[in-house]
Amino acid sequence: MRMLLSFYGSRGDVQPGLCLGLELLRRGHDVEMALPPNYVDVAEAMGLRAHPVGLDSESYWESDRARRILSTGNPVTKFRLAQAQVREGFARFDADLVALVRDLADTTALDGLISGPLGQDRVADLAEHLDVEMATVRLCAMSENGAICAVPTRHRLPPVVNRASWRLVDTLTWTFSRSSQNRFRASLGLPAASESMPERLRRSNTLQIQAYDAALFPGLAAEWDDRKPVVGFFDLPAGSRPAGDTPSGDDGLDGWLDGGAPPVLIAFGSAPVGDPEAVHRAVAEATRREGVRALVGVGGRPVGVDPDNPHLFVARRLDHPTVLPRLAAAVHHGGAGTTAATLRAGLPTMVCAAGADQAHWGAQITRLGVGTATRLSGLDADTLAAGLRVLADPATVGRARALRTQLTAPGVAVSDAAKRIESAFTRIAV
Repeated sequence: MRMLLSFYGSRGDVQPGLCLGLELLRRGHDVEMALPPNYVDVAEAMGLRAHPVGLDSESYWESDRARRILSTGNPVTKFRLAQAQVREGFARFDADLVALVRDLADTTALDGLISGPLGQDRVADLAEHLDVEMATVRLCAMSENGAICAVPTRHRLPPVVNRASWRLVDTLTWTFSRSSQNRFRASLGLPAASESMPERLRRSNTLQIQAYDAALFPGLAAEWDDRKPVVGFFDLPAGSRPAGDTPSGDDGLDGWLDGGAPPVLIAFGSAPVGDPEAVHRAVAEATRREGVRALVGVGGRPVGVDPDNPHLFVARRLDHPTVLPRLAAAVHHGGAGTTAATLRAGLPTMVCAAGADQAHWGAQITRLGVGTATRLSGLDADTLAAGLRVLADPATVGRARALRTQLTAPGVAVSDAAKRIESAFTRIAV
């Protein structure tokens, strides 16, 4: 079958798509990838055919407007600036995706479309336009369920309250996005939609793969049927990780790791950090107080041992399978991919969330007793020091190690997802 996989956003949004694309390619399918321009070369280096859509997601927060968003203290101004930037990015995404899908469909028929979380409404409309099957891949439990509330909380609420919260969020989202969605549908010659995206996916019996582990959301897998299977976290197979992930070996990291107690990872991925210098100072102070070493991934510093704080080693991208087993704990932004990697390594984890899905991971980690959580915007030396104490607690360490044994192997998860897509798409084709 010939499939187009659209995965837009930061690395945490894109990498699961690359994992699935590689598995479908391995299984003999004709795979096309629609990705942000900055991930096209990465995909092609893995042997996938990739096409650029939208704007460069890596430099999103490096523009002059983004710097103003991060520096302003006025929440209204911040919202307006962010809204304008997001609107421009998705306008480009819309135009590029439509052009790509039409070009591919004109060349050779597409048998199905697969979407990541961002832009799934557009992909669903294009699938309807082409009269082909569609599947989505979700990276967190972000649709109606009784296990967790739509508003992230570490407290356990009654299932009826949780479901009602998701229905309210869906209603509000549809209210504010309805005009935009129906303008897009009109551009494809489709009639206006009268229901929210979740309701349309439900009515059309669309396969909605949940690419995260059931162990993190007790009871959720049993609540959802085979159209919302919770398969587990994806990860790239050995030997296929981007070259930039692997330490060069000449930056002194190996020697520093071997030169003392296992350190804590403190890194925030693609999450926007308003004042990296202030965060670095907070990290230096908190780790000094608690007597721990730290492998730090906050931008703006040269790679290597911090000359002012020799208990800190500044790194950039790291090869998770190589480095994480050598650490004691992790502090990060709570992206699904990083959360999966640290929990697979059995590391107590502190989530410093910058987005809604990240806050959900933080809430679940806290509820399960394998770590703690806060907001990245409020991170200071006191908050970090308190979090490090939670991570060092023997009870937290024990629960994190126990959870590790309950997680689905990544290869099993992505193979399960690919099989379900084959079954759904074949059934429609027949």
